[in-house]
Amino acid sequence: MSNKITQLMLNELILQSKKTDAQLANKIESVLSFYTTEQKENQKTIKQNEYFLKQWDRRNIIANQRDMQKDELLKQQSRLAAMGEMIDAIAHQWKQPLNSISMMSDMLREDFKDGNVDEPYIQELDENIHMQIDHMISTLGEFRTFFRPHTKNEDFTFLDALKSVQVLMKDELISQNILLCLEIDENLSIFGNKNEFKHLFINLINNSIDSFNEKNIRYRKIHIRCYEENKNTYIEVEDNAGGVPLNVINDIFKANVTTKKEDKGTGIGLYMSEQILKKNHGSINVHNTKDGAFFTIILRQPTR
Repeated sequence: MSNKITQLMLNELILQSKKTDAQLANKIESVLSFYTTEQKENQKTIKQNEYFLKQWDRRNIIANQRDMQKDELLKQQSRLAAMGEMIDAIAHQWKQPLNSISMMSDMLREDFKDGNVDEPYIQELDENIHMQIDHMISTLGEFRTFFRPHTKNEDFTFLDALKSVQVLMKDELISQNILLCLEIDENLSIFGNKNEFKHLFINLINNSIDSFNEKNIRYRKIHIRCYEENKNTYIEVEDNAGGVPLNVINDIFKANVTTKKEDKGTGIGLYMSEQILKKNHGSINVHNTKDGAFFTIILRQPTR
């Protein structure tokens, strides 16, 4: 029943009461006055609450927009940092096959002058040159795929993703004298963004490389395990690079937290890695062993 109808009924009741019982009419009139005052106060409170709620919603919208802009900026910074690292890696990986092709060209010229060139010689040279070119094309293909901006989710195996990472980082790992050991269940797969997971693995490997170099460690090893247990997928990345400093280990996944020198790190890589895992119902943590850092990733359910 609306407030207007209720008030009309009370007014009628007062009018009738005045004809029979003036005292009762006064009481009803007093109740009506109290009721009307309360209604006005309630309406005032409701309007105030509505105003505050609108202001609160507006502030939340602004805060969410700022958070989204911040996350987008961090993603862009992470992407640019990764692109710079990968361009360096591509340049490094192309240097060796280009040098090899140049040397084979010089050898061909000298051997031709000496009369040592025959069909088997040309066939072997042709195979060697194509092998070097295939390596360069493979590297470039992985680079282009890695930075494709809008790749869709797909089924892929962790072994396949890590093999792609090995192609991208092959010469970097060799030049840094790093032994990368993979202990991966070849059938273990996930539905997600393959490039994002490659980005995650590259972040973790690059962190180990930087730590090896900062601490001048000679024997360098990174061990990556991937297995399934109790319907969860576990990925473990362990190195012997000396571990994460205790003063930052609890904040290592926060944005802009880094153990590297100012010109060596942005503090974005591990933050973005954690964001990738959150999207895929996963988590990441780290602890130190006697030799280095031990990262544990847990993916709790399929992400379809």
